[in-house]
Amino acid sequence: MKRTASPRATWLAHDHQFWPEDFKRDLAGGVTGKIVHLSVDGWIEAPTREQYEAAYYSDAGFFHRIVKNISRVLEQASTPGSRLAIIRNATDLASAAEQGRLALVLGSEGGKIIEDDLELLDALWRLGLRHMQLNWAMRNRIAASQSNETEPDQPGLTEFGRSVIERMNELGIVIDVSHSSPQTIKDVLGLTRKPILNSHSGSRALAPKLQNLWDDQIKDMAANGGVVAIHFCSRLVLGVNDRQSEIPDVIRQIKYVRDVGGIDVVGLGPDWVLGHPERDVPYLRNTNQESISWTRGLESSAEMPNLLPALEEAGFKDLEIEKILGGNIIRLLRDVLPAR
Repeated sequence: MKRTASPRATWLAHDHQFWPEDFKRDLAGGVTGKIVHLSVDGWIEAPTREQYEAAYYSDAGFFHRIVKNISRVLEQASTPGSRLAIIRNATDLASAAEQGRLALVLGSEGGKIIEDDLELLDALWRLGLRHMQLNWAMRNRIAASQSNETEPDQPGLTEFGRSVIERMNELGIVIDVSHSSPQTIKDVLGLTRKPILNSHSGSRALAPKLQNLWDDQIKDMAANGGVVAIHFCSRLVLGVNDRQSEIPDVIRQIKYVRDVGGIDVVGLGPDWVLGHPERDVPYLRNTNQESISWTRGLESSAEMPNLLPALEEAGFKDLEIEKILGGNIIRLLRDVLPAR
């Protein structure tokens, strides 16, 4: 007798879209949960490029901005009839799934939000923050970023950064090492007591970009019980700029990471930033990325159903697909978040 497939959980490890129209699109595309990155260690939405550049190596304003964005999402989730569920603990994961709500883990792409003050990390945890990526494009007070990779002293975690990792473990906050330097990643793996995440990356052997991981790093993530979530941005999928990737290119990345680290290490981290003309303008101008693109057929969460037949055609089995689409991220969240 043919087994009837159960609905698959679909989780995104990295996404920046947090307005009402974005959540409607997620639900329409079958997304069941995501880590929503409510801040970036660069003021990407700054009114002018000059203000963006002034904030690049500064800590000023980041705590303020993420508190405002957390408040906006909490308000949406508390609106009568809302289908959003804020995930604060492992129990919330099960409740959101049972109720058919879009599960949201509130996070940040970068640690400037806590400046050099662990009390700010605690304050954000009380507001609902359950994820923090250590770096974006530049070094901060926590750790060195991918931009520091070639420095001769191989910088990694600072002393303050070590205390941040320990406190994140204690509180139950997901540690995300995307954009971090190789030494930072190595330092975190040597210190953490819980699985860690690389929320939007891929194989550097296939696509030679600093953000992507070497084979030994993928293996180290797997040994930690962590997850490497595959990026959908064309240049990270292909390793070259100014060309748009296709769905088979994403499948190639998924296969490679699976072959190197095993099926339990693979997740999805689309990193959608674009999607609304007014919101897109400052990002494209400030970061000077007018030619950026996402994989054709996976350019928004509405197109997530396009990935399933491609995985099936590539020979992935049902259990493997369940783990890729969301099972591995859910397992990591259960391992890291507070139980209740």
